[in-house]
Amino acid sequence: MIGPAFNPEGGCRYRRRMTQGQLSARAGRLHYPHSLRAMARLLAVGGLALAGGLVLETVSPADARPAQRAAVPAAVDCAGSGTEAAGSAARWSDAGALALADGRSLAPEGIALPTRLSPDPQFVTVAADAAASVLEGCAVAPVSATLDRHGRLGGTARLVCPAAGKAWGEDLATALVLAGAGYATAEGDTACATQRLSAEAEARSARRGIWSLATAVAPAGDEKAMEERRGLYSVTEGRVLAAGGRDRIFLNFGASWKQDFTVMLTREDFATILGDRLDPAILRGALIQVRGVIREEGGPAMAPRRRGEVLRIEGKVESLPDAQALPSRRRER
Repeated sequence: MIGPAFNPEGGCRYRRRMTQGQLSARAGRLHYPHSLRAMARLLAVGGLALAGGLVLETVSPADARPAQRAAVPAAVDCAGSGTEAAGSAARWSDAGALALADGRSLAPEGIALPTRLSPDPQFVTVAADAAASVLEGCAVAPVSATLDRHGRLGGTARLVCPAAGKAWGEDLATALVLAGAGYATAEGDTACATQRLSAEAEARSARRGIWSLATAVAPAGDEKAMEERRGLYSVTEGRVLAAGGRDRIFLNFGASWKQDFTVMLTREDFATILGDRLDPAILRGALIQVRGVIREEGGPAMAPRRRGEVLRIEGKVESLPDAQALPSRRRER
């Protein structure tokens, strides 16, 4: 299956390869609209397809879609059941959540909304404008009444727009991601996470919202840029300079091993995300995209655990000199 996605200069396409058994099992559902057909194929490293991974295929800028608000396909019902009947009007908040008219705050599952802590003030402004384009004239109906540790409603929600003939509504997170109001996250149902990642790919290709700014993607090899985003959900891309480890796998992106950005994965998580047959050393020199919260681990780091949080961007793997086989700043315990 092939659909639109992105690259830093123009776009790329997600691709996913299914086994015959998977195709047979889903035969009744293969009429999905184009956005779901943009699901990622299995990760390819050195031409080898490995279960559980994702790969990006670069496309020329001319193939990128025009910047316009696209309808969210109803391929997967990601909002779930139990929705509040009427819903509430909602507006953008720079605290990483939506402010509902009834006084509650909602942090929808499936999207990380920018906050006032972003190092680029313009980033929050364009995200707010993108969210307003989705929320105007619509109500937000939370599915779950569960509160997170910050006292905000979590879980999924529906976007109900009667004037647009959408009495039941679509998944709120997917609609916001498609408009470029925030980053897709890999949390929740696998099919829904894939749909939201596909929506993000389309938004990036069309340069909507946050994707109109170069700062939407943090350069993994820039120590200062990564430090500025500590504590924030981010999408970062860069070339792996060193990879390896025993109980934990480390992917280093910088030459200063005490300060560089590092991705840390347990062996189990590495196998889940990238395949249990992959030798981490193969990733040395590869261009990688990682998403998640940047935290402090002797320097900025991410610890991805879900499929979709680490992607290898397909293309040429650079040959690095032996001197770049850097030691990890973290000792095995």
